[in-house]
Order: sequence, then C-alpha cells, then structure tokens
Amino acid sequence: MFTKLQRFHFEKRTCWYLVHRVQATPGVGSLQALVSLPELDRQASSHFFFQAQSSTLFKLVRDKYSPREHFWRWLGRDIISKRLTGSYDAYKEFTSRRILQKLGQNTVDVRCYGVALNFLNPLGSLYAMERLDGCVTGSAHFEALDEPGRTAFIDTLANQVIELAQAGYYHRDLHLDNLLIDAQGRLVWIDTHVKALPSSAKKRGALLDRMLANSRINDAAYRTRLRVRLAPWF
Repeated sequence: MFTKLQRFHFEKRTCWYLVHRVQATPGVGSLQALVSLPELDRQASSHFFFQAQSSTLFKLVRDKYSPREHFWRWLGRDIISKRLTGSYDAYKEFTSRRILQKLGQNTVDVRCYGVALNFLNPLGSLYAMERLDGCVTGSAHFEALDEPGRTAFIDTLANQVIELAQAGYYHRDLHLDNLLIDAQGRLVWIDTHVKALPSSAKKRGALLDRMLANSRINDAAYRTRLRVRLAPWF
C-alpha cells in the first residue's frame, strides 16, 4: 500500500484527495469515463460511479452537514471528527473489511480509499472497489428461494454475524442489500462498516432489535428465526 495526492475528475469538477492505493489497478487514478449509478444512490447515502476500464465501483460519501446551514456541526463532525482525525467513512470501511477478512468472510477487493483535501468539497470520502459481475443482492436472492432455501440462508447469515460477535463486533447497518450472493451462492459483504459491541446487555439488546427491524427481511417468521440464533450473542 502507498499514499499519494491524487486528482480526480468527476461531475464536471476537479478534486484532490489524499489516496491510499491498495492495488495498482490501471485506470483507477481518474474518475473519467464514468457511468453514474443512481439506482445505487437511491439505496444509500452515498454517490456511486462505475469505471468500465478498470471495472471499479467508486463510492463517494457526502458530508452529513452543510457549512452554510449548520456550520458548527459541519466543522465539528464532518471536518474535525472525520477528516482531520483520519476517521472518515472510507477509512472505517477499509479497516472494518480487514476484520471480516480475518474471520474468513467474503468481501470485495479494494482498489484505493481516500479523503478530500478541500474542506469545501462535500464529497469528503472516496472508496474504490472491484465491481463484481454475476451477483445478486441479498434481498433478490432471498425472495427467489423456496422455504428450505430461505431457512438455510438465515442460518448462514446468522453464523457469520455470530462469528463477528464472537470477535467483539457487530455490523453497523445489517440488512440484505448490504451483501451480495455470488454465482457459487456465497455471501459477499459489500458494506463492511463494523463497530465494537457495547459491554452493556441493555445496549446489545437494543442493537439486536434495531438490526432485525432494519434487516429488510419482511417475513416475521424468518426474523424470529434470526433473532433466536443471534440472541445469545447480544
């Protein structure tokens, strides 16, 4: 891995990022010849672009606050707490991915990640990863399964979440659209933000309630099955 200042061209603008290159992939050094992916934008708080030359998916995270509307919150949370301390979204996602990798769970290869140098650039975090072909979202895969297949899927999902909990972590945003299913039927985590499990049993219980409510598993019976499997670890 190496670090460099990198200029990117996108949305008719030129922006500079301090970039940590993980893979020396040709063509990743420029956000040119990109296709915007608004269908992904609608599912997340990020902006997505695809570069066919390098088969790279770029995720750009927008600052939560506007300096014009909420200056002090923008300065404190988006600039000081994230960019200046190095705790911006792309860095957290990269370090979280390494935790999942150590557990033997499948993630997407990362090309590079970085942070905007210009504080007035609202797209402060840049994360570039391989785009996987032949995959479907967890939601689409789950809906297409029969009853035994759905039960097996819930158990597989539970096993991976339990592995993470045994290591002391949980998925910050656990739901079926934050993972893909590849051609071999394996789970591939595409949003890898994890956080340390709180020590308080009350807080862990609230986390489990929130995870199940946001899981995008519409059938109550399968949510209950997932709860039963996860409850001893939360």
